[in-house]
Amino acid sequence: MSIFIAMKKKSIKTIKAKLDKLWSEIIRSKGYCEICGKTSNLNAHHIISRNNKVLRWDLRNGICLCVSCHKFSTHSVHNDPLGFMEWFRKNYHKNYWYLRRRKNKNAYYLLSDYEEIYQNLLKAKDEIRKQY
Repeated sequence: MSIFIAMKKKSIKTIKAKLDKLWSEIIRSKGYCEICGKTSNLNAHHIISRNNKVLRWDLRNGICLCVSCHKFSTHSVHNDPLGFMEWFRKNYHKNYWYLRRRKNKNAYYLLSDYEEIYQNLLKAKDEIRKQY
């Protein structure tokens, strides 16, 4: 039985939270900050805001960062978003252009769409596990 059919009585907000948690876990599973290389206090960061429905759970829209590179240093992605985008474009060229093309698309999700996204994230998680 589908996990979301079982959650049918729960709100879409609860389903989104479950997807967010899985997305974050996959992004952080890289195991190191993709900017500085630190391996502790890791966060998952959305390149394009998670408010963007099309890209919210797209793994190409995420990067693993230490807490300093994410929020607290003067050059963190939140304190210097333009500097970060320049770095991202240089280091993740294909993902940068992919996100540029997809960011203005619209999406409307049914329960079955959330289930498909969840299953795709689980497959990605399994593929990552096989690599290690």
